[in-house]
This record gives sequence, C-alpha cells and structure tokens, in this order.
Amino acid sequence: MNKKLALRALCGIMAASTAVFSSTVNVDVTDEHQVIRGFGGMVHNQWQGGGGLSEADAKLAFGTGDGQIGLNTLRIPVYASSNDFNKEVQAAKYAKAVAGDDFILYATPWTSPYAGANQHMAASNYQKYVDHLNSFTAYMKNQGVPLYAISISNEPDWCGEWACWSADEIYNFTKGYADQMRKNGTKVISTESFAYQKKLYDKVLNDANALKNWDILGKMPQS
Repeated sequence: MNKKLALRALCGIMAASTAVFSSTVNVDVTDEHQVIRGFGGMVHNQWQGGGGLSEADAKLAFGTGDGQIGLNTLRIPVYASSNDFNKEVQAAKYAKAVAGDDFILYATPWTSPYAGANQHMAASNYQKYVDHLNSFTAYMKNQGVPLYAISISNEPDWCGEWACWSADEIYNFTKGYADQMRKNGTKVISTESFAYQKKLYDKVLNDANALKNWDILGKMPQS
C-alpha cells in the first residue's frame, strides 16, 4: 500500500469511528464530594546517592510562581537506624520554607530494625517498633519539621527487599499498637500495599476497634 492509500485508509477509519455528541453539564461548586489536600513527591537520600533535595529543586518543585510546579506534599523514609534520622531533615526544611502553611510532610518505614531474616517481625517486637517510629516523629518535630502522618510500613506485600506483613500481622499490630503512633500529634497511615490488595486490610476494616487506630488508608500509586 502506497502512502496516499495508507493516508486515505487512516482518514476513513478516523471518520468512521468519530462521533460528536452535544450535552449539558451542570456543575455545583458548593457541593463537595472529595477533598484533595495536595500533590507531592518523595525524596530518599540513600537512593539518590546522598543528594537529597537541593534548595533550588525545592523552589522549583514547591514554588507557585511562573515555571514552578506548586507541590505541597513531601514523603520521606523512616530509616531502620536512628543514626540516619537526619538524612531528610534539610530536604524537609527546604520544602517547608517554600510551600509554607500548606506543607504536608509524611514518612514511611521500609523495614523494621527488629525484622527477622524473612523480613517478618515477631509480635514480641511490636512495642519496640512503635517506640522506634515515635522516636523518629519526635526527632523531626524537634528539628522544626513535624510529620503530618507516619505509615506503618511501605509495601507489605513486596516481600524480600524490605518488611513483609501478612493480613493477620497488620491486623494485630493495628489493633494493639498503632494508636500509640499518634504520640507526637502525628496521624497514622495504614501499611501501603504495593498492589492494593484489599484482603490485607479487610480484617481491620471489619473491626471498628482496630479501624479507629488508622487515620489514613494508604496505598502505593503503582497499582
């Protein structure tokens, strides 16, 4: 088929499959269905080779002027070692300085310092894990960049590279310990499923005494 025939064939297909409909849409801007608090991104100093977020990048990402993106939310990791708690402080300060009062900072742990060889954590270590997370929220608060929220764990269903959580483990930790994560005025995010496997959350969702210990239902954007 030569180019002219190919073009005619394409135009014919487009003409045959294109239809225009006229309709009226009524929008009531006072009728609120869902609140979107903002948009953001993540920094992970270790993954970025120690670069983190520069002041210039923070202005580009969180500024609202011409040529700036206007984000207001930043996600940072909770490291397994308290010696690394300082790694994202400067990035958070840069972002907060630009975003101002609308700034939302939240954190997610990839693994627990008390995880076993199979990346699962024994229930006997749950209190120690809560104390570790609360130590991080207190540290960030003392640095002038308090967390809005903190997650129980990143991608509990992506097992091997970091922490693994079964549905029973998520339920038991949430019901028995997650409320303590609010100690420093921080909201609690559920584990953040990689594939949004609702079955990981069902036991919590069906138990009001467990569900009350979550403020935010988290999931990863890949799914």
